[in-house]
Amino acid sequence: MSSFPGDDRPLVTILFLAYQQSQWARASAEACLAQTGGPYEIILSDDHSSDGTFEILQRVAADYRGPHRVVVRQSPQNVGIGQHYNDLVALAQGELLVTMAADDFSVPDRVERLLAAWESSGRRADLIASHVIDMDTEGGLHDIMPVDDLSRWRGLQTWAEKRPYVIGATHAFTKRMMERFGPLDPEVFYEDQIMAFRALAGGGALTVDAALVHYRRGGTSRRPTFQDPDQMKRWTRRQTLRELAEMRQLLGDAERLGPQAVALVRQHLGLNPYRSDYMFRLGEATTAAERWALARSYRELPWWWRTRKALHQIFPGPTVAIKRLQSRLRRRD
Repeated sequence: MSSFPGDDRPLVTILFLAYQQSQWARASAEACLAQTGGPYEIILSDDHSSDGTFEILQRVAADYRGPHRVVVRQSPQNVGIGQHYNDLVALAQGELLVTMAADDFSVPDRVERLLAAWESSGRRADLIASHVIDMDTEGGLHDIMPVDDLSRWRGLQTWAEKRPYVIGATHAFTKRMMERFGPLDPEVFYEDQIMAFRALAGGGALTVDAALVHYRRGGTSRRPTFQDPDQMKRWTRRQTLRELAEMRQLLGDAERLGPQAVALVRQHLGLNPYRSDYMFRLGEATTAAERWALARSYRELPWWWRTRKALHQIFPGPTVAIKRLQSRLRRRD
């Protein structure tokens, strides 16, 4: 890692996260290196891909001639999004950390505009977001997808009343915020609301009223069209673990703030921890009898919901067929 002695320490570090995205990594990394302003510290990081993504990042960095200070690194083993963030935050030397994903595309002045917004807040804001432009898998651009104006959220009470709609691919956040709350749970996959929660507990958040990211459809967080029952079960298990990790992180962050914040988060989450725990245990059960026993035991949850989810697990074939039909009907519309 390059060092920044004295006044050369960067104000901004770009965290470029990649995994198994060789088809898009070059264009996305080149857009990252083409950011105006700076100089910035740029960390091009691959989470131990097996498809040549890391080698592409190495070539892009080797060919770069410009003002930014570029480092390329690779996780020694695949660690997942949460730990990938932790590793890069620990390495970053900037005060404002801008995230970029290897399957998205940042407009040339994205970092400059996020930095200007942060400066306009007196460097008080801990999170800055923007809108995105919907981008299909072939790179075609579609409508603007607006996120919420985060300046309307004045603290944790407003977050608990209604979560803001945010997209993590647009985020810039402060290193001080991450140091205050500590590393993410390594199992965290959805960091969007965690960052919003942390920021609103500190210096606040704001939104740049512009679409600064071309946001590619079909990312790993989106629901697939299930082809068979095993795929549905794997996806449901993975999704449930991600939901549990997010809730665990929110409660852990609230504990750092005190009993009032914990009570607020628990009230906000409501029955969701029970739902996710129920779904996970249903997926781990191996017989219909075990699943019916679970359905009877989670009395905090509506009986019709428990029964429907148990039936999905007991009869996965018809469930997949129904979901595929629903997907086809939506595409026709």
